[in-house]
Amino acid sequence: MQDRWNAFMPYPDVDVGNASTGPLSGLRLAVKDLFDVAGYPTAAGNAAVLAASGIRAATAPLVQALLDAGACFVGKTNTDELAYSLIGGNVHFGMPRNPRDPDLIPGGSSSGSAVAVAAGLADIGLGTDTSGSIRLPAAINGLIGWRPTHGSLDNRALRALAPSFDVPGFMTRSLEPMDAVMSAVGMPAANDRPISILIPADIFETIDGAIADEMIASIRSAVMPIRKIDSISSFSLADLAVAFITILQKEAWESNKTLFEQAPEAIAPDIAARLLSGSRLEDWEVREARAIAKLFSGEIDRLLGENVVVALPTLAMSAPTRDAEPESFAAFRSACVKLLCLSGLSGCTQLAFPITDCAGNISLSLLGARSTDRMLVYVARQIRAE
Repeated sequence: MQDRWNAFMPYPDVDVGNASTGPLSGLRLAVKDLFDVAGYPTAAGNAAVLAASGIRAATAPLVQALLDAGACFVGKTNTDELAYSLIGGNVHFGMPRNPRDPDLIPGGSSSGSAVAVAAGLADIGLGTDTSGSIRLPAAINGLIGWRPTHGSLDNRALRALAPSFDVPGFMTRSLEPMDAVMSAVGMPAANDRPISILIPADIFETIDGAIADEMIASIRSAVMPIRKIDSISSFSLADLAVAFITILQKEAWESNKTLFEQAPEAIAPDIAARLLSGSRLEDWEVREARAIAKLFSGEIDRLLGENVVVALPTLAMSAPTRDAEPESFAAFRSACVKLLCLSGLSGCTQLAFPITDCAGNISLSLLGARSTDRMLVYVARQIRAE
């Protein structure tokens, strides 16, 4: 397969069997190089991890479930180093190229899976989402991106970053295959109760006004009750982001402490710096952050208790160019985490999708209560009129 987008890891091809028939028959599957696949190493975007990996003897159960449903494996994909970035770069294996706009970053950390799907090299991109690593590259590449309810999918044989937030997730070019994937991995069908959409004013006020207006107009096109609210939480977005980053950095350090201590020179400086920040956190800081997460999760449970979904912008600002300065990447990451952290802190499901018939590349998201994943596809269909 020609891969001028640098979506895939440069591994020799190995035959990975799949069922000849099934609900995903005919769909090509690209797998982020955090999941074990028999016959392949697992590098997690790091050369030292690759060198120590060896060839895996067994396939991650989630990947196997997709193969058993008929999906055809086409390769393991590039990822940001240790899945610890939202940009899409990698000093060891290079940055995949965004097929929609080669001047822009592809987004990460599921960069290769997003690019493979956007370039038409795969139909299903399997990735992971901790702080937005499915939703952000999906938005930048014009894809559907699904962050499942936390804990709902099998995460064995998947390299961890921050277990409190890590989830496997998927990207597709349209809603139909996404719904098929959800069904194949065991997500319950949507119920037929009336659904209402909340539009939180404080969140939409943080983005460009013209883009916010297009999003809200698109939401209003759905034949569903819509209600504006001031806010979804008693906490500010900034305070929620600080709590999220505190927990993320602490757990990322714990997940990668051994690698850092054994081969610090094998980790890119920006990734190493974030790991070190996690190592320096005090226990009281982490306890306080977890307390905020618990309170916020309770607020969201009460808000979404009556078949309600919340509409959100997927991204806080436009993606930077791939040759931007590190300060631009840091500003983009910081701004986007304020929106992307909401589903991580609450454990709720989120679906990102591009708005059709609008100027530019605009991605809207729906945040739903735990286990309402397929309901989000139904609502997205009404908004997109698919």
